[in-house]
Amino acid sequence: MKRKAPATRRDRVLHRDRLHCVYCGGAFLPEELTLDHVEPRMRGGDDSEGNLVACCTGCNRSKGGLAAWSYLAGRPVERSNFLAAAESADTRHAAPVWPRLLRAIREAADAEARRERGTGSR
Repeated sequence: MKRKAPATRRDRVLHRDRLHCVYCGGAFLPEELTLDHVEPRMRGGDDSEGNLVACCTGCNRSKGGLAAWSYLAGRPVERSNFLAAAESADTRHAAPVWPRLLRAIREAADAEARRERGTGSR
C-alpha cells in the first residue's frame, strides 16, 4: 500500500527532517518543533520547503534572525548536525534544503576555520 504524503507544508518539512531539530539533533514530537527559515525572510528568504527546516524552540530562539550560515559558522556541533540532517533528509516528503544554502554554510565554516588557524583567505 502506498504511503500518503503529509498534507501541510509544515508536516512535510517535519517528516522530511525526521522529526529532529536540524541544529541540536534532538528528536521531538511534532508539536514541539517549529519551522525555521534557513535564509530568514527579513534577509530575502521565502517560505518554500527548500528554505525551511525543523527546529526546536530553543535552537530557533538561539538562531534568531541570523542566516543559518552565519549562525552555524562558529558552531561545529550544530553545523555537523545540520549537514547530516540535510544529507539524510527524507525527500519523499518535501524538497531538500537548497544547495546554495548548504554551500553557504560550508563556505562560512571554511572561512571560520581559516580565521582560527590565522591563515586568512587565499
